Amino acid sequence: MLTADSTHLRRHLFSRFPRFNSRDADEVRHEVSQIFCEHDLRVVGPSQSLNTELHFRRGKKVSYGRMLYGATVDIEPGTLNDFYLIQLPISGQESIHCGAQSVLSDAGVGTIISPALEFRMRHERSAEKLFIRVERAAFEQQCAQYYGRPTGGPLNFSPAIPLQGAATRSLRRLLEWQLTEASEGSLFDQPLIAAQFEEALMVSLLGTLPHNQGDGGKPCDAIAPGFIKRAEAYIEHNAHLPLTAGDIADHAGVSMRSLFAGYRKYRNTSPMQQLKEFRLDATRAELSAPGPGATVTQTALRWGFGHLGQFSAAYQQRFHELPSATLKRHKG
Repeated sequence: MLTADSTHLRRHLFSRFPRFNSRDADEVRHEVSQIFCEHDLRVVGPSQSLNTELHFRRGKKVSYGRMLYGATVDIEPGTLNDFYLIQLPISGQESIHCGAQSVLSDAGVGTIISPALEFRMRHERSAEKLFIRVERAAFEQQCAQYYGRPTGGPLNFSPAIPLQGAATRSLRRLLEWQLTEASEGSLFDQPLIAAQFEEALMVSLLGTLPHNQGDGGKPCDAIAPGFIKRAEAYIEHNAHLPLTAGDIADHAGVSMRSLFAGYRKYRNTSPMQQLKEFRLDATRAELSAPGPGATVTQTALRWGFGHLGQFSAAYQQRFHELPSATLKRHKG
């Protein structure tokens, strides 16, 4: 997954979010259980001792972190129950036994553990990894929204993530970017933006990795105008919230694919583009009646615009002036 230079960088990710550092087996087991779940932990070999380090940034639906045990350990959680666990080794190896499958995980092969499947793993002494925790309820809801129907039983993924293959190249870049931004950047501090990133991750995993749900059929070609109106009303009245395409589709009672197909057919746009336009309008309204100390950056971030250059370009295209010009004209 990583080059030699980037491996050095990744070993410092999430240093701003230290959780604990310990050599005591009971403390390690307890602290790790607080982040993940109850488990059996056994150090392999009498000559080894733990030197465990864990960093963790909690999110609403998706959380991120980095950890190492400092010794070869066998871990037996049974099942995770309420979350999915993505593991991406920076160095060393992990042996994962999940359901009937076994995976030797290293910098070229990550893993995704589904909460309904029993698993165990051996974490080698030299292993250090980045991890992503995705809440089960959110992921299964996203799956239902994605396919436009309830999940047929638990959503289970094939555990191996081959990070060097052509099919997962885009997913690998997304994972690397999100991990780096969650650690070093400020975009995840903005709820509207963070919600979009969380949905992008879940949809990308569903669309890229093999799992047991599959596509139960293509969306219906005939979308009633009432569906479009429901979606538009929902967007208009909730643009200030961290809406995702899944939220809009869920409210309208259709799949995400049908949502986008309907917008293409009846509005020649997309629901997220329409949401963006509502937020641009709201941003302009605020810049036209600025409070004390108002800035373009603060206003743009509050309305979910994380890339200020793209925001300025979109604002200028819609209103034929830069946002700074709007603010300057209305400042007292």
